This record gives sequence, C-alpha cells and structure tokens, in this order.
Amino acid sequence: MPIPTKNINETDEEFIERCVADEFMQEYDDNDQRLAVCYAQLEDEEDRALEDINTKPTQEMADEATQGLEWREEFGRGGTEVGVARARDIKNRANLSIRTVKRMYSYLSRHEVDKEGQGFYSGDEGYPSAGRIAWALWGGDPGFAWTKRKIAEIEKEEKFDNMKNKEVRTIDVQDLELRMDGDNPTVVGYGAVFNSMSNDLGGFREYIAPEAFEGRLEDDVRFLVNHDANLVLARTTNNTLRLSVDEKGLRYEADMPNTSTARDLMELLKNGTISQSSFAFTVEDDSWEIKDGMNIRTINKVSRLYDVSSVTYPAYNAASSSVALRSMEEWQEKEEAKKLEENLAKEKEEGIKEEKDLMKRSLAEMRLKVLKNKY
Repeated sequence: MPIPTKNINETDEEFIERCVADEFMQEYDDNDQRLAVCYAQLEDEEDRALEDINTKPTQEMADEATQGLEWREEFGRGGTEVGVARARDIKNRANLSIRTVKRMYSYLSRHEVDKEGQGFYSGDEGYPSAGRIAWALWGGDPGFAWTKRKIAEIEKEEKFDNMKNKEVRTIDVQDLELRMDGDNPTVVGYGAVFNSMSNDLGGFREYIAPEAFEGRLEDDVRFLVNHDANLVLARTTNNTLRLSVDEKGLRYEADMPNTSTARDLMELLKNGTISQSSFAFTVEDDSWEIKDGMNIRTINKVSRLYDVSSVTYPAYNAASSSVALRSMEEWQEKEEAKKLEENLAKEKEEGIKEEKDLMKRSLAEMRLKVLKNKY
C-alpha cells in the first residue's frame, strides 16, 4: 500500500491525523517516524503544485532549436554543450523542469543584448552570428516569450501557495455521455457551467464567467475519482483528457483505461449512482455584489485548474468554500471602508455647506442692521 495522500478538502491537521493512523504507516516503528513521513508527504504534495505547471515547449520553440542545431552543425559556432543539450530537449518538446525554465529565462534575459551585434538578423554580414545561433538553441524569441509566461505562473504559485488556496465546485452532470469507440470508452461531460448560479455555499452564491478558463486549457489537468490523486484515470499531458470551452461551460472528454477503477466508474455512471462532476481550481480574480440580500461572487479568472472529477458527494462544504469566504470578508471590509469614507466625505460636505449657510445668514443679518441704522 502507498503512503496516504492529502484529500482535496482536508486541512493539513486532518491529513496528518489520518496519515499517522493509516494501516500502511504501522510499518514504521514509532509515532515520531510516522509523523516525520507524513509531514514529508505533505511537503512533497505542496512542491508538486509547481510541477503541475505545463512546461512542454511549444512547436515554435522546437522549430527555433532545430534551426539552431542545424546552423551549429553547418557553421561550427554558437552556443555551448549546455546549449546544445537544451536545444535537443526543446526540439523533442520534452517537459522541462521548473529549474530549467528558470535557467532559460535567466540565460535569455542576459543574452538579449546579443541582438545588437553584427550578424544577428537575416541580411547582416556574418549572419547567423554565434549569438544568433546560441539564441536559437535556447528557443529564440518564442522561447523568451514562453519563459516569461512560465516565470509569471511560477511566481504566482510561489506567492499565493496555491495548494492552500485550492477550491472545489460540483455540478449535476445532465449531459453525461459514455461513448464507445471499439473497445475504447470515453466519458464526456462538463466540469463547470457558465452563468449558472450555484447553491448556497455558506453565506454566498456563485457564478462562473465565460472567460474564467482563458489560458487554463494548457494546464496539466487530471481526471480523477473524488479528487483522489491515487485514482487518476486520464491526463491532459498525454491527451487522454481533452478540455474545451463552449457556450455552456468547461467540457471534458476522458478516455478510460482498462483498469478496475475505470470499469467501476463507468458502471456507476451508467446506472446513475454517480451523477456529478467537480473541478478543483484556484482563483486569480473575482468580484462581489449583493442581489436580493444575498452575497454573489463571480469568478472572473481561474489561475490554475488542477483536476476534474466524477464525485460521489458534492463539495459544497466549509472546507471547499473557506477561500471564497476569505475573499468575501475582504470585499466586505473594503465595502465598509468605502462607505465610511463616503460618509466622512458627505459629513464634511454637509459641514462646509452648513458653514456657508451660517455665513450667509450672518451677512444678511449684518446688512439688515446696517439698513435699520441707516434709516
């Protein structure tokens, strides 16, 4: 049996308590050892949040790297053995480590100045220069643009510790399909529906905006059962899970493997025992308003999509909504501060107006006294 993994709705404390008591952990001699292993597992899972960032080079980067290798072979200049090794990885579109992405960004940032040298651009004397060849080996302009985007994603993950900000939402699967292509079954459904008000999530309701998943279809997303990382059935990185967005919502197609878990899930889906889909995510941008006395949240942009799952129970509970509740509390505090500021400004304006009215009355009384004395 494997070491337990943290469930989507568990707190760190709940996971450690469950992990220590797990049957597998009894193989360790004492409780201190079990605690150490469980805490190490928790840290590993948090580290994996960064590993989930899609680091597969684009085709444009692969084309640049291929050109760089050909130039180096032809002209015998440009780049180092490290650059050549990097070019081969990029050419093959191999998933790069986070550390490699950071090195690429650092290298390309330092060497952008090489563009000012002779022979960098087509038509220059000495084209392609050693600098131009080295630039191509590291993915060229497409690689530089790509690493900038990836560094932004990495920094966002590191800043917000997204594993702790993960949320889960569940919907009834009304358009569920189980397609059979020969012996290859595919589960088709929706993980999220746009512009549809959720149930009460503990003091608020929620909409998902149609633009919420822009840029997220490239994430490393899994198709799971009950958000359990041990029950993975499909994945976007090997194209067994395919995500798309249409006018209704976030649509998924998951090819089922020939495993007992997949066979059990398909049977439960067919007979209606499981009838809900769920997705795990973190939010980059949301907005709040009050409608008919209810706090309404709109998820405008998702910063990370972790998984879509077939689930036995809805995830509308305190654990899955706690992040949103924090966001709501921050919004309420801002609204209260805004109202206070508006009230102070109004009071100040009324005070100024009252002073002006008093001054006008005083001037009128003075004029009246002058007129009386005059006549």
